[in-house]
Amino acid sequence: MAGEASGDLYGGQIASALRAQDPEWVMQGWGGEHMEAAGVVVTRHYRELAYMGFWEVIRNLRTIRRNLERCAQEMQAFEPDLWLGIDFPGFNLRIARVAKQSGIRTFHVISPQVWAWNAGRIHGIARTIDRMHVVLPFEEAIYRRVGADVRFVGHPLLDVVAEARARAEQAGEAGEAGTDGAGARAWKLRNGLDPDRPLVALLPGSRSQELRHHLPLLIALAGRLPGAAQAVVAGAPGQPPTAYSAVLEAGIPVLFGETHALMQFAQVGVITSGTATLEAGLFGLPQVVIYKTSGLTYAIARNLARVAYISLPNLLLDQPAVPERIQQDCTLEVLEQDVLALMDGPVREAQRTAYAQLAARLGTRGAAQRIAASIAETAPSPAPSAP
Repeated sequence: MAGEASGDLYGGQIASALRAQDPEWVMQGWGGEHMEAAGVVVTRHYRELAYMGFWEVIRNLRTIRRNLERCAQEMQAFEPDLWLGIDFPGFNLRIARVAKQSGIRTFHVISPQVWAWNAGRIHGIARTIDRMHVVLPFEEAIYRRVGADVRFVGHPLLDVVAEARARAEQAGEAGEAGTDGAGARAWKLRNGLDPDRPLVALLPGSRSQELRHHLPLLIALAGRLPGAAQAVVAGAPGQPPTAYSAVLEAGIPVLFGETHALMQFAQVGVITSGTATLEAGLFGLPQVVIYKTSGLTYAIARNLARVAYISLPNLLLDQPAVPERIQQDCTLEVLEQDVLALMDGPVREAQRTAYAQLAARLGTRGAAQRIAASIAETAPSPAPSAP
């Protein structure tokens, strides 16, 4: 069960790793293209599921309830031996309870941020999830303290970034953030961009509500960039091109399926808080992190939060390595200043220096293989062949 683009990406990795261990696995679930390509029968796309925030959930409560009922019915009809939830905890942990009550073994990848808010829910998670696979190193001790079965598996993004770099090298388009070598020029030309102008990557998020909150601001920001720079919007894999109509009308290119290359070749990124901020850090892309949501959601989240930072790079490094512009601080004037400061000079170099510590804090490559091995440990033995 994956409810977002990043979860579908990791789900595809895990499904491929399971199939590599044993081609007889039969998998069904909700997700997207990556899971489908790895052999999972995807019966519902994640683009229909992703609601984030308190007010947004309340507004869509009837739809969410219908999705929960439909998912539970599909799962019980499929009669799986094992259930795996990938991130998306508000939805997945409810389905996990149904699975547990049905006698299905339950696994989860990527813990809810119990260390950030509502720490008490970890006891319910430990009762519901037979084995939690965490991707941040400090999370393992948190689960062990409550007696949960937990495995630290490393972060799947380490493999995602390494594989993206390898593909770029194979295509002759490898490079580093902000460089202007032959690889960068070739990639820009292939995508209809000016090879002589530096790029500012704009990542408004993957959910429809994020696009509503962020696109108008980022379109305005693109119009305020220095003349030498060109803005490019990274299209989310779960969104149709029509979701970016206003961007295209403003004359800003939208690239689908090129986000990792964009992170390698852009000079600066303006990136919505989430997995993409960690990806950008691993690629070495200087960035400013943004997030805007409804007033009610922000007020509740601010009162519940128990951490100093919202972005994954800052949380992992335990320092304000990247600027975070949230809600009322996320203004056109502030973002314009941030982008200019990150184009060149000491602010840019300080951020890139901090990034050097990121990968070391995420474990080692091979997360999907470790998760697959963990799942296979508890898989039922195949029925003996008939004589």
